[in-house]
Amino acid sequence: MKFTRRWLLEHWQGDLDAEAISRRLTKAGLEVAAVTRLDKGLEHVQAGRLLEVGRHPDADRLTVCRVLVGQEELSIVCGAQNHKVGDMVAVAREGALLPNGMKIGKSKIRGVLSQGMLASTTELGLATSSDGILILPEETVPGIPLAQLLGRDDDLFELELTPNRGDCLGVRGIARELARINLPLSLYTQ
Repeated sequence: MKFTRRWLLEHWQGDLDAEAISRRLTKAGLEVAAVTRLDKGLEHVQAGRLLEVGRHPDADRLTVCRVLVGQEELSIVCGAQNHKVGDMVAVAREGALLPNGMKIGKSKIRGVLSQGMLASTTELGLATSSDGILILPEETVPGIPLAQLLGRDDDLFELELTPNRGDCLGVRGIARELARINLPLSLYTQ
């Protein structure tokens, strides 16, 4: 059985982190096989608005972009061709370690400083192929973490259920188990 913390909270009025939920489920006799962060590799990726897109002075296929990320403006060299001024894009900031293993840092690309990377869905681990950088919805707020925007700022639980726990084959049953654990013992003896 797999479920996310956010989905569980739709059915259970608790306020526990993933580790505490895992401990309580184990206490209830449910084996937690794995807990995985869904935003792994997206920690330093935010939405940014392209303020300027110009040709690179020493490369025909590269552009130099001025990008607004939150309150900060970054200069980023990009090799994709599917972007224009005003687009909202996914910006991998310095220090990012993307799901594809790429580490992002400041660098000079043909003599021009690049303070990050405009990322595609393949580089972000969201797809197996892409036609360029990820273009986000126009109403996206610059600086918002991409994981939050995509709903990936969550934990994924995987339970190993035994045949006698059919009551936990759905998220409501798991929520019921968590709620039961918190009940005072006097309610069981009446």
